[in-house]
Amino acid sequence: MIGVVLLVGVTVLAVAVVAALFLSGPQPDEIPHATIVAGNKSGNLTLAHEGGDPLRKGEYRIYVDTGSGLVDGTGSFSKPEGGVWLIGGALVYNGAGTPERVVVTAISGGSETILAEPEFVGRGEGAAGFSPDPVEPGVTVTPGPGGGGDVSPIQITTPEASQELVFSGKGHGGNKYATMIAQTSLENVTRIDFIIYRLDGPYTNDKETIMRAVEINSSDYYVWDGIPVLPGLSNGDKVAMVAIAYNRTKIIGCKWQVTTVTGI
Repeated sequence: MIGVVLLVGVTVLAVAVVAALFLSGPQPDEIPHATIVAGNKSGNLTLAHEGGDPLRKGEYRIYVDTGSGLVDGTGSFSKPEGGVWLIGGALVYNGAGTPERVVVTAISGGSETILAEPEFVGRGEGAAGFSPDPVEPGVTVTPGPGGGGDVSPIQITTPEASQELVFSGKGHGGNKYATMIAQTSLENVTRIDFIIYRLDGPYTNDKETIMRAVEINSSDYYVWDGIPVLPGLSNGDKVAMVAIAYNRTKIIGCKWQVTTVTGI
């Protein structure tokens, strides 16, 4: 009986010592969780924090692959306001090259864990252009309301939303013409059409003018440099300008804006 009591006592003591060793050690830090999506801001990759825990400086890293493998590109992104990346905050990529892959990691307790790998639709070399949502490359992107703004994968770059449509060029017979230019961040575009029509005034058969299958130049811009003056159009009139991107028979992007006419 004495032997049994001693054996039980030794066993309990051993369990107590082991438990004390484990419980007295430092507890692991909690790994933060966050929803990070890729977006587009003026042609640059943007990472937006859309939910989860705030991320403080030193608690995260952003790895970027521009064609040579993943490297730490945290310093190539803008800094969060106040040093804390909060929900609704966005970090803009200002580094060299066009990212092909981005991985965001969380640093906790000396270890590093993948937090997010936002997916996007890129376009070749040069300035980056990205889908606003985490989508697989080549997936159809639906533009947002109001013409899409930075949400749309196609942008009208000339004239910009705050600029006028200027009829400054002159063609055969001295007829004036204007220019419209667009650029898209999608790789799977097979055709882009431009449409311009008078916003106000009575409907006529000559109310709109269309350019189908606008050609792309060496700088990846779609240019229509021969927009004629619509019948009855005068300086100060408003026109609606529309750019539509297709993948064969499917619309994959659309941008529109209202612009004032001048130079006639």
